[in-house]
This record gives sequence, structure tokens and C-alpha cells, in this order.
Amino acid sequence: MTEISDTDLQTKPRRKRWRRRKVPISTEENIISAEKLKRMDEEAVVVDTKLAKSCPLFSMTFPRYKIDLSTSYTKAETEQRRKRRVQQGIITKLVKSNTNDKSSTSDERRLDKDNNPLNLMNGLLKGVANALPKDDTRARKAVESLYPGEKVRWISSIEEPDVDLHACAAFWRMASDITQQQNSDQLTWYLALPETTTSVAQNLCDILNWYAEYTKEKEDNQVILHAKLDSKSETVPVIQFTLTSKNKTDQQNEVQKQRQQLPTADDTEKRTKAWVQRLLVELGICPFTKSTTESGHGLRDLSVPVADIMYGHSNALSGSSNDVYLLMADAWVAISDMITARPTGVSSILLSAPGYDDNFKLWAGPIFAMLETCVGAVQTEEMVGVVCFHPQYVTPDGKSFPGFGHMHSLPRLKKWYKEHFTSSSEQSEPSHLSDNEIAAGGAWQRRTPHAVINVLRAEQLEAAEGRRSTGELYERNVRVLVGNDEDSIGLETLAEDLKQEQCL
Repeated sequence: MTEISDTDLQTKPRRKRWRRRKVPISTEENIISAEKLKRMDEEAVVVDTKLAKSCPLFSMTFPRYKIDLSTSYTKAETEQRRKRRVQQGIITKLVKSNTNDKSSTSDERRLDKDNNPLNLMNGLLKGVANALPKDDTRARKAVESLYPGEKVRWISSIEEPDVDLHACAAFWRMASDITQQQNSDQLTWYLALPETTTSVAQNLCDILNWYAEYTKEKEDNQVILHAKLDSKSETVPVIQFTLTSKNKTDQQNEVQKQRQQLPTADDTEKRTKAWVQRLLVELGICPFTKSTTESGHGLRDLSVPVADIMYGHSNALSGSSNDVYLLMADAWVAISDMITARPTGVSSILLSAPGYDDNFKLWAGPIFAMLETCVGAVQTEEMVGVVCFHPQYVTPDGKSFPGFGHMHSLPRLKKWYKEHFTSSSEQSEPSHLSDNEIAAGGAWQRRTPHAVINVLRAEQLEAAEGRRSTGELYERNVRVLVGNDEDSIGLETLAEDLKQEQCL
């Protein structure tokens, strides 16, 4: 599928693009307050309306939704987590590794000598609370005894290859289940995660609480959910979820009616496959996707197998603030399933969420900020990357850092177009394209029939980075989509084709 873009505002030394980068925000003018973000959201409604009607603009300034995590991982915990994943084959190296990455290769050889992937130094690492045996029923009874009369959901990862990723999926499913429940007087729930660490649990709480703060003053938000680590449990991370208000039956019934009006999973899969066939396969926008069912073509010699594309679906609604938890749960369960399936089973995910088709600002902003931060919260940068697609997608104008997973900025696309322009005619100079047309060439690479979360394996991204010239590819894609050549598609045809796919 399409790669994750780099940022134009990176001030630190460059690292491999498929890795998540931290952008320093230190000055007051770079810190966007919650109030300002909400004002920008309101202004974005006008922008979204214009885009939906006539699509006059194809670039915009993206607000940066930065979520701070209160817990930093110790070096020992990070190394131990990576060690386990390498031994279990979750993190793999390419056959033709980077010559400047000799230290990583030697580290992996050293790690392979240890045959105990779940040995966490006898629980001595700070923040580690997963030294308990997976089948220790005594530990479970001990934890449950701390909460008499309360329901504790105990998450076991016996069949899962990665306990931290499984814990992440369980966390968001718990949040979704709580906010979707009806007719319950219960306001407090507990989630026990015996095989992950307190650091992972705390960081997941930080992301949920950031969203609660962001939505607390929105009129449509009837339920406020908070999460925190409970201090009563010292051996197993236990998260306490607390509701400050409850769903009303009539409100939930209205949400259910709206969900019933959404396209079905079969509909979204059929439409997304038609888009993959038209844009990625026939137009060659992604050189490593040759069919609607598989991706990773042309990378086998780099140990990246051709494997299935997983088409997912979520019934979450943008009009219900608490449905973000449902979306996050659907996304992270799918990611966990992809990792479980191994690289030979699933190559990538295209998860459609038609309930967000009319809200690009929320989709590209807070939602992808949460997804991006969650990748770092569970330290899965070497495993997966998330990419943003939407029927109203616009290209970042380069005035701000939109977050990882977005299209390259307009200034970068312009630079590549000028440097690598080629024409099927006898022109010796680049055909003149306006900034808006070049931005359109970027935007239409990301315009899908429905709002889509694309999840890619990190090793596939790394292989793609080394196999082709990024500048040449994007110049070629812009020219094919909106250029002045006879074979260029053009904006009108692109819009018509997408509209037809949305009606399948």
C-alpha cells in the first residue's frame, strides 16, 4: 500500500521514515491549547462543507494534536520487550540489511541465544509487572479479592504472540464496552492486565484521558470516561475506568438507528477493493500492490512475502463522541490479529469506518493523533505504521506538522515534481501545474470511498523505502493523476470514478 510520509519540520537527525519520530514542541506559540483546537474544529466544519460540495482546495494547515505520555520507558524495559519480539519472530530484519546497522544485527544474534522470551529479569525491572505465570489462578483470585463486589475483567494472552499489543486491544475494547452499555447503574469497572507492564497501562490511560479532556465540553458528549492505574494492586496492573455520567436509553437507541443506516462490511469491502483495483493496481500508484487481495509484490528477495490484505470494518459514528472508543477497539483488535497471522498471513489492513466519511477534520486530527500515540505507547514502531485515507482528504500545506501517517507536504511534492518531471510528449520543461493542482495530485492518492485506516508492516515499509526512489514515484503519481499529459486522468474523472465506487 502507500507509504507513510516524512515531516517537513523535523529538526533532529533523520531516521528511517517508517519509524515514528518525536517533534519537539517547546515554545508557547507551538503549543495549541484545547480551546484553540476546538475553535479550529469549528472552523474546519466550514472547510469540510466546501470540500464536500466542490472540492476547490486540496491543501490545508493541519493542527498538531500532541498527546503527552506521563510514563517514559526505561532502557532495560525497552530492550527486554524488543528481545521478546525478536525471539518470537514479531520483529524481523530484512535480508539485505542496512550496512550502517551492524550493531542491530549483532544485537539480534546475541538475543537469539536466550531461549526464554518472557523472562523479564525476574520482575526486577522498574514498572514490570508481568513476571507472573500465565495460568496463575492464585494471582487472579488475589487481585479479585482486592475488589469485593466489583467486576474485574482479567485479560489473558496465552494464545497471543505479543502481550503488550493484546493488552492495548483489550484496553480499548473495555472502554468501548463501557460507553456502549445501557441501563446500568454501575459507574466503575476494573481491567487487569497481568502480562503487560505498568508503563504500558499508564500510557494507555493517558491517551484515553486526553480524549476525555478534548471532548468534555462538546454538546454531543453525554458520557465522560476516565481511566487510571489503581494503587491497590501492586503485582498486576489494574486499570480503573470511571464514568461521570451515563448513557440514556433514548440516546443509545438513536445511535443504534444511525448505525443501521451505515454501509455494511460487505459494502465497504467491495468499494475499497474497487478503489484498490483502479488506483493502486491499474494506475500503479503503489508499485508493490498488484491485486485487490495481496500486497508486498516485488519485495520477496528482501524477505518480505506477498500476503493477504485484510479488509476491516467499524460501525463507529463521528456524531457520537464515545464511538471513538469503538473505532480504536476495532482498529487495535485488527492490528493484533494481523501480528498474530504473521507476515506470511496478512500483509496489511484496510479498515473502513463509513461513519466518519463526512468529518475529515476529526478523522485526520484527533483520531490519527490517538492512533499514532498508541503505536508509541505500546512501542510497536518496529512492527506497524498507520496511514490516513479519507474521501475528503487534503494535502498538508507544510505550515505545520500534521502527524505521522499523512501525505507528504505540498512544498515537498512541488520539489519532487520539479526535480523528476518527465513527459510522454517532447516537452523539455515541466508542464505548469499550480500549487493547488500539485496538492490535488497528493490528495487523490489518499481519497478512498470511505474513511480508511491503513496499517502496514514496518518491514514492508522499510523494504519499499529502499527499493524505489520516493521523489520519482510521487512525481510520476502527480503527473498520472492531474498532469497535462494526454494520459493524465484529471480531476473530473477522478471525482466521477470515486463517486461510482461509493455507490457500488
